[in-house]
Amino acid sequence: MIKKICRAFSRRTLNHWENSPWLFAFACRTKDYGGTGMYTLHWEYMAGSIVVQAILEEMDAPYRLQHVDMAAGEHKMPEYRRLNPAARVPALTLPDGGTIGESAAIVVVLGERSPETDLVPRLGTADRSVFFFWLNVMATSGYMTVARKGHPERYAVDEEAIAQVEQKAAEDLADFFDVMEDVISGDGTFLESGHTALDLYLTMLTEWSDNKDDLFRTRPSLARLTGEVSLRPGYQAAMRTHRLN
Repeated sequence: MIKKICRAFSRRTLNHWENSPWLFAFACRTKDYGGTGMYTLHWEYMAGSIVVQAILEEMDAPYRLQHVDMAAGEHKMPEYRRLNPAARVPALTLPDGGTIGESAAIVVVLGERSPETDLVPRLGTADRSVFFFWLNVMATSGYMTVARKGHPERYAVDEEAIAQVEQKAAEDLADFFDVMEDVISGDGTFLESGHTALDLYLTMLTEWSDNKDDLFRTRPSLARLTGEVSLRPGYQAAMRTHRLN
């Protein structure tokens, strides 16, 4: 019961829990709900924190949200850099007080902490090496290409070069999704064995598409996978947080 109270507080509109900090502190003490502890997700709208929140939801883990306004430069402020010296979002503060960054790394840590979810294949299973391979492809090729397309000004100086960077990123992203279409092996899941965090991560990458109809028109397996993920309550909760109103 206390765990449910803690989760309810953590998912209210940002910072509303501070109106009753004594109750939040009582409800969220580690020892009161089996030692699982409270996570803090440092997030930004439509960022890599989507997959992290979705996994926290699927774990049924207690967490709170701490918005980082990157447009205002909050990720570069000393307070945030003490948590994440890389000055990137997302970051996740763990129940023991330590903080880690990088979406793929967070996915692995959370999956290892909740083996019963099978979000990360367990040690000794056939899918484990395949999972890590494709997670790294999604994070390094997919996610970084999304960043290059969304923020080409970070990769060039003059206007003509910026336009070229954006155009090439769009082409590279289309190639990336073609590869994903070819290697999806499950029926609505990336791996044939069933649902894993790869499904959540890949669906997140499609959220930045300029035109999902075009994206899915020639990629039916990708469309099926993302359709299945969009029905999952955990992913729905994450998207309710991350969509700009």
